[in-house]
Amino acid sequence: MNLSVKDIAKLLNVSEKTIYRMIRSETIPCFRVGGQWRFDRGEINSWIEDRRNFARGKKQDREVEREAISLTDFLRRGGIYHHVGGDTKEDAIRSCLALICKGITGMDVAGLFDSIMERETLCPTAVGHGIALPHPRSFGKFTVLSYLALCFLKKPVPFGAPDNEDVDTLFFIFPRSERRFLRIQSKLLRLLKDNDILEVIADTSHAGKVYEVFSRKETEIFGGAAK
Repeated sequence: MNLSVKDIAKLLNVSEKTIYRMIRSETIPCFRVGGQWRFDRGEINSWIEDRRNFARGKKQDREVEREAISLTDFLRRGGIYHHVGGDTKEDAIRSCLALICKGITGMDVAGLFDSIMERETLCPTAVGHGIALPHPRSFGKFTVLSYLALCFLKKPVPFGAPDNEDVDTLFFIFPRSERRFLRIQSKLLRLLKDNDILEVIADTSHAGKVYEVFSRKETEIFGGAAK
């Protein structure tokens, strides 16, 4: 179930103005539908629990600690792929998964595809600038570690983007858990606002350059690896 700004303000016992401030600073998971901000109830519940745990000073469990690494390292795990074919969103996602999952042992490609398409049906993951962030609707069942994978399509395909632009760049997010997904998504969205990041993505000729710029900008913006 998706919630409105008014719903979230009431849930958190704050003003709607505060919610909009949190949206602008990207401190709360949200997405746009028809020009209006909406919030996935499941993501909000996880976000609230995450904040509670932090406030109580609880240590992260061992699995999370093992994954306290940079997005650049997640991307190196998943890889970068060029000239991926597909005339539709479905075809492009299926083609990308066929390449990505060759390097990830034991991945259920069919199940992952179905879960990603369920998420796309609920709300397209396009974020503008010809970029989308496909990810499964459910977490924790497809991989024991977290991965990012970057795929450049041969040609743009319709993706339901908020700016109505077709998409030719896909960042697949395969998270270890919902909490990990929220942190990956938040950092990735922030990086995708940086001009250097957008420029290196636009120049798709050299994967090594993408890794180098991602690592540098991640350090500049966040001060190093994810915590």
